[in-house]
Amino acid sequence: MIKHFFQELFLVLLAAIIIFSVLELIWPRMVLSYININWLLLGWVVSGIVIVIINRQQPQIKK
Repeated sequence: MIKHFFQELFLVLLAAIIIFSVLELIWPRMVLSYININWLLLGWVVSGIVIVIINRQQPQIKK
């Protein structure tokens, strides 16, 4: 349950970063004047680290 939450959070933050970066390329200072993208990047990195930690703690099922 927690793993799925962080995976979805990771994907949502990744999509937001991509969309906001494209918007910044098209219209400079459009996004940065309202949103600090550093917080999105920080959340994205933290959620990725949590996913890696959760995957290491779970036993691997060999098929």
